Amino acid sequence: MPFKKYLSILIKIVIVFFSFYFIYNELVHHNDVGRISLDSLLDTIINNYSLIFIVVLMMFINWMLESLKWKFMIRKIEAISFFTSLRAIFSGITVSSFTPNRIGEYGGRVFCLEKSDRIQAVFITILCSMAQLLTTIIFGSFAFFILHEQFLEDQYFIIEISRFSLLVLFVLNILFVLAYFNVAFLINFLLKFSFFNFLRQYINVISLFNFKDLLVTFLYSVFRYLVFSIQFLILLHVFNVDISLYDAILSVMLVFFFITLTPTITIAEIGVRGSMALLVFLKFSTNVIGILSSTFLLWIINLIIPAIIGSFFIFSLKFFRKS
Repeated sequence: MPFKKYLSILIKIVIVFFSFYFIYNELVHHNDVGRISLDSLLDTIINNYSLIFIVVLMMFINWMLESLKWKFMIRKIEAISFFTSLRAIFSGITVSSFTPNRIGEYGGRVFCLEKSDRIQAVFITILCSMAQLLTTIIFGSFAFFILHEQFLEDQYFIIEISRFSLLVLFVLNILFVLAYFNVAFLINFLLKFSFFNFLRQYINVISLFNFKDLLVTFLYSVFRYLVFSIQFLILLHVFNVDISLYDAILSVMLVFFFITLTPTITIAEIGVRGSMALLVFLKFSTNVIGILSSTFLLWIINLIIPAIIGSFFIFSLKFFRKS
C-alpha cells in the first residue's frame, strides 16, 4: 500500500509538472505570442476590464455546463455531485494540456469516480465529446456553406471542387447526426464481430443511453458552443477587429470548425488557433494584431486558467482503489 501511495503522488507531481512546462513553453517560445505586445495587451484588458470580466465569467459558465453534461451522462453508472463533476472537468483539462487531441482528459475525469468501472466511464466521456464535436461540425459546416466562396480563386475547376466538397460535407453531416443518435445500434453492430469481443463488457454501457439522453447531451453542447462563441465575439470587439457582426459570427464558427479538424496538443493549440483565425478573419479585416490578441486571450481564459485551476484538483485523483 505505501508503494501505491507514493506512486500515486509521483504521478500527480509529474502531471502538474508537464502541464506547467507546456504552458510555460508555449507562452515563452511560440511565434504568435511573440507578435503580440504584452504591454498593449494589458492596456487593452485594463481599458476594457468590464468586458474581460464577462468573458472570464463565461469561461466558468462554459465549464459548468460541461460539468452538468458529464454529470448527466455519468449518472448511468455512478451518481456524483456537481462539485465532483466540476473537479473532474478541471482535472481533465490539466491532464489534457500536454496530450495529443486531449486524450488525457478522459483519464483526468474518470479517476475522480469512486466505484464505477473507469473504462466504461471513458466510453461515456467519449460520447460526451462526440456530442460537442457534432455541434462544432454542424455550425462550422453551415458557416462553410455560406463563406466558402471567400476562400476560392475565380477559377472554374476550383469552384467545381468546392461544389463537390460541399456535397461531401453535407452527406457527412447527415451521417454524423445519424451515427450519434443511433450510437447504440452501431455499437451492437460492431459487437457482432469477434474482434471487438474484448470491449463488450465496457462498450455495452453506451446502450444505456436513449434518444432523449443523447438529445439533452447535444443541447448542453450547443449551449457551450454559444458561450465560447460569444466570448470570441466580445474579444474581437475589445481588440477592434473591424468586421460586421454577421461576418464575425460565421467566421467564429469556421475557425472553431478548422481547429477541430486539426490534430494538435491542447496547449500547442495557440499556434493552430492563431493560424486558423488569420486564415479566416483576414478575409474581412486587416487587423492582424487584433485577431491574434483575441485568439491568444481566449486561449488563456478558456484553457490556461482552467488548466491551472485543475492542477490543484489533480492531487485529489484516486489512481488506485482500495481492494
